[in-house]
Amino acid sequence: MIKAIVFDFFGVLSTEGFKLFRDTYFPNDEDKRRQAIQLVTKHDAGILSKAQYVAGLASLAAISEGIVERHMSSNAPNTLLIDYIKTELKPKYKIGLLSNAGDDYISQILGPEDLSIFDDVVLSYQHSMVKPQKEIFDLAAKRLNILVSECLFVDDSPSHCEGARRAGMTQLLYKDFPSFQKQIEAALSSSSDN
Repeated sequence: MIKAIVFDFFGVLSTEGFKLFRDTYFPNDEDKRRQAIQLVTKHDAGILSKAQYVAGLASLAAISEGIVERHMSSNAPNTLLIDYIKTELKPKYKIGLLSNAGDDYISQILGPEDLSIFDDVVLSYQHSMVKPQKEIFDLAAKRLNILVSECLFVDDSPSHCEGARRAGMTQLLYKDFPSFQKQIEAALSSSSDN
């Protein structure tokens, strides 16, 4: 039975400036796309500071650090999903947040009222591990005081959903809000029947 729903942040609860940046500056350059992903992964794991991460992306794209900063700070909340969580999910389930993030960007994007919907927040840089590592999913469940098998995990990354599945969580791949709403209602209905 599902007792908690754990959400990814970037690409689910918020837009994702990094992907837009990567697709804008390296649309067909697989080597630079791979290097950019390596930079964001190191930043998310707490290995690179924000300044090092921004400088690395600027160098890779041959642009100024200011342009990189503008891309990275252009994230906007997914208000449809956040409102749905507040009204439909929060009254019945624990709500967690599990994000690969190199800093506490979440509190810069969401206001206090929106942040209050989360029973717990796990940010990768604080724990020196990133999705799809099994241990980070285990940690998210433990901090919500439930079993991994009692979590439903929502992410826009197929590899992160696969990591959640390997850890023992039910998972949903997020594409857009209307599809998500149908998928989660079906998953939660199925879970309550068991």
